[in-house]
Amino acid sequence: MASDYCAQLIERGGDDEDKAPLVWSRMLTNFLVGLLVFGPAANAWYSMVFKMLPSTSLFSTLQKAALGQIIFGPAFTSVFFGAGMIQAGSFSIGAWIKKVKNDLPAVWASGLGFWPFVDFISYKVIPVQWIPLFVNFCSFVWTIYLSMVSNRSRGEEA
Repeated sequence: MASDYCAQLIERGGDDEDKAPLVWSRMLTNFLVGLLVFGPAANAWYSMVFKMLPSTSLFSTLQKAALGQIIFGPAFTSVFFGAGMIQAGSFSIGAWIKKVKNDLPAVWASGLGFWPFVDFISYKVIPVQWIPLFVNFCSFVWTIYLSMVSNRSRGEEA
């Protein structure tokens, strides 16, 4: 919820006169996606990854990071896009597929500049019991960006 609030503040810019009102339903949707989808999915993901690759070697760390980029990131981003479209009243399977085709590659490429570093620090430096807290902070930052991409108007997507 807080990340979408920040995203909306950024989107509104600095001009006080023409500021659009905050979209509380959008913030609530992001909050529910985080609570009901991302939280449980991330918990299951990290449990599975640590069972599959328990080592903290460099190779194992790189494998974990690669799996996150190939599987978890694209899957969650696609769900996030769909939830945003449902909230905006523009969801259809065809529109969602188009959104994923249009925006997922750029979001994924941007994520390559962010998440591998987060993953490396998480798996190599942060004690395992603190990884969820660290990743949640990083997710807060990432979700500001993701919310802005997910909620771009059709005119901006050209």
